[in-house]
Amino acid sequence: MPVAFVIEVHTPYVRHPGRHPIGEEHLHAFTAQMLIPLLDLLGELQRHHLPVTIALACSPIALEQWRDRVVSKHFEQWLEQKIARHQAELARFEAEGNRHGAYLARFYLDWDRQTLRTFNTRYQRNLAGRLHELVITEVITPLCLPASHAILPLLSRESLVRAQLEHGLLYISRHLKRPEGLWLPGCAWRPGIEQIALDLDLRYVIVDPAYVRTGQLPGWIIPRRLAAIGVESDLSRQIWSTELGYPGDPLYRNAADPTGYTANGIDAPQPYDPYDALRRAQEHANHFVEQLLYRLNQLPADTTIVVPIDARWWGSCWFEGPTWLQAVLTRCATDSRLSLTQPGTILASLRTSETVALHADSQLPHPLSRWQSPSAQRYWQALHDAEHRFADLIAHYPAVEGFRERVLTQAARELLLAEQSDWAEDPQELGWQRHLDRFEQLFALARQESLSATDLFTLEQIETHDAIFPVLNYRLFGKG
Repeated sequence: MPVAFVIEVHTPYVRHPGRHPIGEEHLHAFTAQMLIPLLDLLGELQRHHLPVTIALACSPIALEQWRDRVVSKHFEQWLEQKIARHQAELARFEAEGNRHGAYLARFYLDWDRQTLRTFNTRYQRNLAGRLHELVITEVITPLCLPASHAILPLLSRESLVRAQLEHGLLYISRHLKRPEGLWLPGCAWRPGIEQIALDLDLRYVIVDPAYVRTGQLPGWIIPRRLAAIGVESDLSRQIWSTELGYPGDPLYRNAADPTGYTANGIDAPQPYDPYDALRRAQEHANHFVEQLLYRLNQLPADTTIVVPIDARWWGSCWFEGPTWLQAVLTRCATDSRLSLTQPGTILASLRTSETVALHADSQLPHPLSRWQSPSAQRYWQALHDAEHRFADLIAHYPAVEGFRERVLTQAARELLLAEQSDWAEDPQELGWQRHLDRFEQLFALARQESLSATDLFTLEQIETHDAIFPVLNYRLFGKG
């Protein structure tokens, strides 16, 4: 019985060009608690010669940051600061006679030291390079994503969808391998994606079953050229729901406590014990595989289940998530009833007559409501205004060179960064405003006949702060 796990990995753009990791804490915590454990567990399974493979939906914006030398240096500094803090906590707890506090401080001290050794020695400070090695050995199958993990149905123009996907394909291909499949953030479909996917030689797209209008998944959107593959939503709810799923277990680390010293508890937080929590993760892994087998037994023989896992939860809400995943993959790789695969293998057995038509998101009962809260309206209005004005500006300057091309390219970069899904999910986080403010500065510079020394300094400062996606075609953002 084939099973395909799709691990979604994304972190917003927070790179800081200075000498210290100011504002990068979320990125570094995600790297330490998600990426490095993921690389470790896949490497461990590979060393034991287990037949393990996963599909990886890693956003280009995350890959670009992990390849950045400034970010790598800041990650090392951040870990060193954590190590110093845990050393101080250990000394304090031992002086107070707090045995459990000392036990936890020692656990985190060892954890951070091992993470730092792994980063510097095993992976040579090149985490994206290690991902590429796992792709070459076919442990990982990469998927294409929008360049900045944008919610595509909510962009104002189809040209912006194309710009997101073309640049996303470019950077996934450059850093990992040219993908055959497309992962949509939120599994959110938009009509018109099928033609762009065909132009990019993509073979399949993974969608939420709620988008099916006629037919069934998996099915051909365009026979023998582009297929739609559905995800198993009910099973994945066990993974991410803190109320109904595993992350809310009383023994797991309390996500609301930044110290990491308390567990969720039943009615109130209680002292955290990583030994008990990691054992519980093993139990939950066995429970998940049993649920997986039960679900497969309800389906026709040789049906492939596609299980999406949003790894962003590991860094913030489920510290024990990587341990759970390693146990699940080990069980799947050693259970004769199961076989790990990747979603693209479904196409080989998909008959031409098996077709599917998809809804636009606006035709669903609750269209995009999770990204269109009242508090998000100011964000969407400002973003769409910038998108339309930029398209008009490009119509005036369709083929420029020199300073104006440089300015328009940086303006396109700021627009990509303003389109990140993170701002739609948390519009109170005003990172989007910072990028749109820089976009406005660049918009004004692009309309000038020349740049003064002050203007050049402004441009250089913006380029230094938002130095991502070095190859960018601003013309794709136009009205075409």
